[in-house]
Amino acid sequence: MNIPSLQATAVVSKNSIAFVEQVFALYGARRPLVTVSNASQAEKLPGVVIDRCVTPEERSGWFTAQHPLIHDDLPAQVTYTSGTEGLPKGILLTYANLADAAERIIDQMKMTAEVREYVGVPATFSFGMARYRAISAVGGRAYLPPRGFDPMELARMLAAGEVNSLSAVPTLLRILLATPEVIGQAGKNLRWMEIGSQHMTSDEKRRIRDLFPNALIVQHYGLTEASRSTFLQISDAPAELLDSVGRPVGRTETQVGADGRIRIRGPHVAKSRVDANGLHDLQDADGWLQTNDLGHMRDGYLFFDGRADDLINFGGIKIVPDQLEDRMRSRLGAGVQIAVTKVPDAQRGDGVLVAAKTDASDVARVREAAVASLRDMGIDAGGSLHVMPVDTIPATGTGKVQRSVLAAQFVAQQPKVVSNAKPAKGEISDVRSLFEHEFPGQKVGPDDTFESLGGDSLHYIKFSLSFEQRFGPLPTNWERMTPSALQELVGKSEKTFWRRLESVTVARAFFMICIVALHTDAFVYSPNWGAAYFLVMLAGYSVARWQLPEIIRAGSVKTLLRTIRYVAIPTVLMVAVMQLLTHKFEVTPLLLVSNFLDPHTLKGYLFYFVEFYIQLLLLSALLFSFASVREAFRARPMVSALVVLVAVVAIDRTVEHFWNTDFNYHRVPWHYAWTFALGMVLAGANDMRTRFVALAVSIVAVSIVWGPTSAAFYVGGGCAIVLFVRAFVVPAPVKVLVAEIAGASMFIYLSHSQMISIVTKIYGHNKPWLSLISAIIVGTALTHAYAWCERRFAQLRQGAH
Repeated sequence: MNIPSLQATAVVSKNSIAFVEQVFALYGARRPLVTVSNASQAEKLPGVVIDRCVTPEERSGWFTAQHPLIHDDLPAQVTYTSGTEGLPKGILLTYANLADAAERIIDQMKMTAEVREYVGVPATFSFGMARYRAISAVGGRAYLPPRGFDPMELARMLAAGEVNSLSAVPTLLRILLATPEVIGQAGKNLRWMEIGSQHMTSDEKRRIRDLFPNALIVQHYGLTEASRSTFLQISDAPAELLDSVGRPVGRTETQVGADGRIRIRGPHVAKSRVDANGLHDLQDADGWLQTNDLGHMRDGYLFFDGRADDLINFGGIKIVPDQLEDRMRSRLGAGVQIAVTKVPDAQRGDGVLVAAKTDASDVARVREAAVASLRDMGIDAGGSLHVMPVDTIPATGTGKVQRSVLAAQFVAQQPKVVSNAKPAKGEISDVRSLFEHEFPGQKVGPDDTFESLGGDSLHYIKFSLSFEQRFGPLPTNWERMTPSALQELVGKSEKTFWRRLESVTVARAFFMICIVALHTDAFVYSPNWGAAYFLVMLAGYSVARWQLPEIIRAGSVKTLLRTIRYVAIPTVLMVAVMQLLTHKFEVTPLLLVSNFLDPHTLKGYLFYFVEFYIQLLLLSALLFSFASVREAFRARPMVSALVVLVAVVAIDRTVEHFWNTDFNYHRVPWHYAWTFALGMVLAGANDMRTRFVALAVSIVAVSIVWGPTSAAFYVGGGCAIVLFVRAFVVPAPVKVLVAEIAGASMFIYLSHSQMISIVTKIYGHNKPWLSLISAIIVGTALTHAYAWCERRFAQLRQGAH
């Protein structure tokens, strides 16, 4: 194949059904593709001319389309990896390469059209997309989970018979092995499983086989350049072969060279790599691909001995990290996660570093296991052995340990050890400490995300602002990324004066200013009002976008209860302080139910908006406490939100028929529930079709409520912006200003009446614009003060325990 200049279409990597569909569409058009992390990367790829960059929509769920395999010897896709010099290099795969790998896994797994697979690997990775190709080719169905591999979701779907197949990498399977009771009897329903290319011990393979006793389990070994080069059928492999990675099938061949490195030949092996100088051969004159993997053959089976560049040269003795890890795990058990890598050593050349996901109290036990394991291998490491406790073991998206990252962490710590320097308590030194700072009192685990920790719209604004001020721009969908994943991105984005400002943040700040301006008489944004309704709509949007995924995953509404607590506590404190200062004591405002009473019969300060806001959150927590509701929203979020919208409108009409709430200006949760549900509809609109549906529903709703008025224009226009303008690009100071106002919206609301009173007392009459500006400044200051008190209280509680 002679291609002087490769032209291709770039596709932004998103673990989304839309991404899978776009890849198949380009396959069908015989258009080469390149996956990129963002549009700017597409402009910098060496050796490829990009005609356009496609950004797929976010979408999860079932992929059911059928696409036959393509056997043309034409360029299909280029996958870029890091070169030895740090420069990107692309691996060029043909349709014939992809088809051969797919045909062999279909044959080895005996896949049929009955396959219903839970694809536990992102579609953006070679292994993940390969599963969609194979499943589509046999006429099966593939499920893309909304939050990535989720053991609880997998167990529920297995038990219900919704899935019967699984694809995963060993790192994910170890989560199941650590808590096998999560799968339990549902494991008997699994019929197929493919395990990706990564080291597993024979004991781990036996335990996976026990967990899924009726499944045909196949593990493959391969590389981006040569996918699925060998297969091991774990389900029926004899004990002596479980440590292997199987044998080649079809026209694939493997052998081990004199230097111990694995060589691969076959129709699945890529012929070329791409760089700035064009195409270069990957294969030698005989068609062999020379890998950097070490191995040995026995009875036709390949045994993987680790990466050559991971090999530890300990004073001339070669140590394979995987082998040392296996020995240590047999001593430590499943409670401690470890990774072994090499670090510079003045005497031995390479020292041995054991990174352990444990606390300092367990370091001695890890060291003892390392010393004993090395002695079994005939090695006395002495002072060249180091044990480093870590919060998380860094890994790639497919679960492969990033040993070089651990080595770099160790080297970076050495000056601190020499100087005995320790970060101050509460200091934000990395992404994990930022999580701990923004979620005081909560334990931040390695697999936690903004969503799993119960983040809501207000926390979203505060966290993103804090992150970008310290570490730089945030990626799209950062709320679903772990601290370690975000940490890896720090410093890799170009610093810029411009920032992405989400439209929901702009809307929150704008409508809060409108409300306060109306009360201070600074300006009247609309004689028909509407801003309060829009803020309630944003509450529903927040629940559906940031909290519902975690509710569905965990089967718990704790994340909503955290939001309720965050809103309720400062409100009750504010009411109590004002009652003490004014000597007007009433119970109902303290219980946050005064909105149900006639406001003219109450003496003290009322925060009716916060009251029915909290009540709506409580009602949504009750709604999502039902498993059937959670399942409905998981399967069809948009339709389910529309059903809720219709239901709450009907409830409002019914209740008002029996209990007319004119006396309290309809300040009851069921009266505002329609806009809360409308926010959920907007959050569920994740492609162009559903966005237009949501816009139509919004226009109909506001027209019924307000008719052709300015309020309908404001609310309807706000809905359109949220749906179709996800973010604005603004100067960094503008984002800070708008985000601070939006993040402080609750305290601005709680304190703005008092600021009006204070300004009036000082000047003898109200100064509208001064009152407005003062309310914003004081509300923002109170937000930061309360956050400081919350963190301080959490530290005191932790100290007490």
